Amino acid sequence: MPPKVFASQACRACRRLKRKCTREVPACALCYRLGKTCEYAETAASESTISSRLSHIEQLLQVEGVSPSRAFTGISAAAFFPRPAEAFPLPFFLDSEYLTSQSVNALSWSRHPYIHQIVAEHLDDDRVTLCEHYLSTVHKWLPMISRKRLFNEVNSDATEVDGCLAIFLLSMKALSAKDGECAKSSSWYLLARTLCSEAESAGFVSLRLVQALVLLSVYEMSHAIYPCAYSTLGRASRLGVLLGLHDRKNNQLFKPAETWTMREEQRRTWWAIFLLDRLMNIETNLPSTVPEPVKDELLPINDEDWDEGKIVPSEPLFTTSFSSLTAVGSFAKMCQAAHMLSKVLSHRASKRSTQDVGSLLPEALALHSALSALHLSIKEYISGTTSSSSSISGIISLSLCCSAQLVLYNMYGCNEPLALVEQSRIAMETEMQSVSLQGIKSISCNVMPAIARANIECPLMAQCLYHVATECAWFVREDHEPQMYSALEDVVRELRSTGANWNLATQYLSLLQQGGVLDLVNVDTDASTTVTSSSG
Repeated sequence: MPPKVFASQACRACRRLKRKCTREVPACALCYRLGKTCEYAETAASESTISSRLSHIEQLLQVEGVSPSRAFTGISAAAFFPRPAEAFPLPFFLDSEYLTSQSVNALSWSRHPYIHQIVAEHLDDDRVTLCEHYLSTVHKWLPMISRKRLFNEVNSDATEVDGCLAIFLLSMKALSAKDGECAKSSSWYLLARTLCSEAESAGFVSLRLVQALVLLSVYEMSHAIYPCAYSTLGRASRLGVLLGLHDRKNNQLFKPAETWTMREEQRRTWWAIFLLDRLMNIETNLPSTVPEPVKDELLPINDEDWDEGKIVPSEPLFTTSFSSLTAVGSFAKMCQAAHMLSKVLSHRASKRSTQDVGSLLPEALALHSALSALHLSIKEYISGTTSSSSSISGIISLSLCCSAQLVLYNMYGCNEPLALVEQSRIAMETEMQSVSLQGIKSISCNVMPAIARANIECPLMAQCLYHVATECAWFVREDHEPQMYSALEDVVRELRSTGANWNLATQYLSLLQQGGVLDLVNVDTDASTTVTSSSG
């Protein structure tokens, strides 16, 4: 049975009688029942317009030889992309003096149910089941979604919720599927990416659309689909800035969210974007697309209270001490680690652009002290938590902190002098070199192998695991230390385990193979056997 076609507004009869109209074409339910001619002030889109629009979408899907019919199976030519119920306020860009702030949902709601019809063909599973699966997996790494608000929307009428909810659910489906080698050609992924582009072009500016783009960027990062991941996250960041997620107190376009839950979800979504951006830029010299946190930015509340829908106080990002009345959760610690990583990346950029390296040494030692304190705090949190989900996100936080430390330590751990600096700076240089070498060895030999043995299989940790594998290989080639052989085995084993579902880890393994690192270890045999044979 072909999907029903709906008009953009109520028919003339229902509007005159002030009755709720089903807006079905060619006749609404009331007119059909009464045997009357159903007239709409605004006729449905012509077949030629619809066919032209669908043809455009199909062209967008011709990626990697994928057939559009495969991705759009069961979608009728009667479906076309709607626009938000409200038009974008042009004075925002043309002359802000004439701007009137919009409600937070002004550009997210649509009278048309077409997006939901398109997506319904691809969401065979029960939507509640899909959400539960996502919350029990990916949500543990990146807990930006409000469980309470999500289920309220899923169980509501499609015309009463964020118009991009269906696209968000499709992105959730793609990320939960773990397509592995077929990631680029996944029909869920291709359709979600296309619908996100269509929604942006149509003028939607909504939290669900931003979150859909965040999930797509996680999918693309996790399967090494570059440069798509970089551009997708940039789009999420731009839309987030329009929504005022980066600085909610000074947002001119939208009024503040009416509920505490919505405001906290906005905050967590922006932190997720910030975290992913800094993680993605560890190996690049590209400018960041996500601004630094504002001075009065708050950390996310602890994750247990968040998932239970409780309203509790938040801790500030910039503080000299934390309140004894609140608990800083694992996602908040992940955000702290991302913030420290951002500071280290900024320090690295400064080091590359200055000749006076000695002037940066005090800042480098300060970053080392702050990262060491955060590292210890995260380890204490992990050892003290009884929640498995908090333990998982806590371990990911520790991995992100280790990434920041390794970037810092690799700048100063080299045996060669940093630069021709004043004699008074030599002692500080030697001190930084010493702590850097000790830090690299401790992370490579003890911390990350223990994380690898936890077997979380999270793609957000793949970069750190790869970095540690190269460090272990350096120590093995230098000293043939048995502990380093064992550490390398643990790390490579976790990368291979992660690579079964996420192509990013497989790509890192390929790089390790090119560098001869995999020749140093045999993960298919017992560690002691490998160490003995290598030592002999």
